[in-house]
Amino acid sequence: MELYSIDWSPFVRKVRIAAIERGIESNIKLITANIGFADKTLKRTKSNLTNFNPSGRVPTLITDDGQSIYDSTVIVHYLDTIGDKAHVIPNDNYKKVICLKFNTLVDEVIDSLRHISLENRREEKIRLPNWLEALDEKVRKGIEVIENDIDFLSKSSTQILNLADISIIILMGTIKRNPSSIYDIFSDKLNNWYNEMHERKSVINTKPPKL
Repeated sequence: MELYSIDWSPFVRKVRIAAIERGIESNIKLITANIGFADKTLKRTKSNLTNFNPSGRVPTLITDDGQSIYDSTVIVHYLDTIGDKAHVIPNDNYKKVICLKFNTLVDEVIDSLRHISLENRREEKIRLPNWLEALDEKVRKGIEVIENDIDFLSKSSTQILNLADISIIILMGTIKRNPSSIYDIFSDKLNNWYNEMHERKSVINTKPPKL
């Protein structure tokens, strides 16, 4: 299999952690994707990624039989069908729903962080303060929900992380990647959990580069 990726993408990291947790990372070849715009221009860079995923976004997985799979959560579902280890997305319906809820919440928070970053790159006089305020509220409320449900997360000694664990790891990693982030507001309890999870191979081997 081939995974189109970029090393700083939290959504790529979600897929890579899932693959390592399930012991199938050696089945996946990482392909560095060329996405976005040419440096300091609005000219799109050329990429063959759109041959597989019309959106040109990562992660995109190409299976051994040539099937294209995109969206990190859909890819994780697919990876759960490979091998005989416990699934990242639990079979138990109650746990599955909670894991998928966490996953969706984190995706929304990360998307809000991306929009905040893009808006703040615009000249201050043309920024949309109401939009920034709404995005800020979404991020802070999302973190609050996570803090309230922290007891659902796995212990560091667990055999295989579930999707909720992985989602929180990629969110906290995304925020902590920026030392000056105003959103590094996690409780001591959640920070301690995160630090313990950093001892796992899947987390160490997928750590994004520093800004």
